[in-house]
This record gives sequence, structure tokens and C-alpha cells, in this order.
Amino acid sequence: MLRKTLVKGLRASAPRSSFHSSAPARRIAATNPVKAQEVQSFGKYPLIEHEYDAIVVGAGGAGLRAAFGLAEAGFNTACITKLFPTRSHTVAAQGGINAALG
Repeated sequence: MLRKTLVKGLRASAPRSSFHSSAPARRIAATNPVKAQEVQSFGKYPLIEHEYDAIVVGAGGAGLRAAFGLAEAGFNTACITKLFPTRSHTVAAQGGINAALG
């Protein structure tokens, strides 16, 4: 319920032309810390369990745009990929995309 209220407030107050740098999105991102906890490990490396509202698979042009859109809407979002984002097929085939990778 609270998340829906935040998303409605964000949509109403953010102008259409703004991207993830809008003030309402920054406030939501700053007040939603990532929840992580260590869980039982079966090997020599520790396992850390994370909680997300959305997981985007693939960091090509569409995947990054989807991840940014979800994060802008206030969702705790993870984007996973098999390669480092600058090595994706979108970058290799089309000379790069305009997306902040940080």
C-alpha cells in the first residue's frame, strides 16, 4: 500500500521529461536501503541474501532502460547480466547507448 502511494506521488510530481535524476526519485532511492543478510553457506564463500521488488535479466539497451524505469518508479531493482554492461551486444553492434552505468 505504501509503495503504491509513493509511486503515485512520484508520477504526479515528476515532469515527463525528467529521468532518474528527478528530486522525487532521489528522495525515494535515498530512503529505501537495500536489505541484505548473510545466510548459511555451504562452501567456503559467504552467501548474502538480497531482497528486490524487481529483477531485470539482461543489460542491453532494453534491459537497462527497464531497470532505470523501475528504479525511477521507486522499486528496489537489480539488473543481472552474463557480461559486464559495456560488453553487451547492444554496445558492440551499435556503437554504444546513452545510459548511466553507475
